[in-house]
Amino acid sequence: MSTVLVAFVLLPIALALIAGLVLLLGRPLVFPALAAVERARFRRCLARAARGDAHLHGRLIEAGLRELEAAFCLMIVRSDTRLVEQIARHHAGLLARLLAVADDLPHERVRLFALAKVDRLLDRRGEMQRAYLQLRGRGARDGRRIQLERELRRNARDTRAAIRELISDLHVLSTRKVAYQ
Repeated sequence: MSTVLVAFVLLPIALALIAGLVLLLGRPLVFPALAAVERARFRRCLARAARGDAHLHGRLIEAGLRELEAAFCLMIVRSDTRLVEQIARHHAGLLARLLAVADDLPHERVRLFALAKVDRLLDRRGEMQRAYLQLRGRGARDGRRIQLERELRRNARDTRAAIRELISDLHVLSTRKVAYQ
């Protein structure tokens, strides 16, 4: 009887110790795994950009624009600071490609306010992402970190909408017939 009571007392203590050890040992293993997942997602975005380039070189404007739209990488980077800079350069390259598409259109002058809006939103996203990574050492319930996550999600929605607007503007301009007199 006393053995059973001791077992019931020691079992929760043992489980708590095991859970603590798993938590302490698991944290160093989680960050490399998370970084690998983030890098894989970024590589998929790079592949979509390459497919978009191939479509644009083949004069398949609509398919190229769809691929470039999907190539924007708007995830919250949680582990690798270098990845944030790589994503920023990737976005600059995508915007340059979209600007080149706009320049190739047969219209005299094209105004793309959506391009400036996307650029502004991506700049703001980069600033917030760098601030978020500086706070990664704090706890998961830190108020500033939670607020930045919310702002990053909101920025992703706004940026995705601005990208759709930009792509639709380019699509309309590329399919519009020019009347010559």
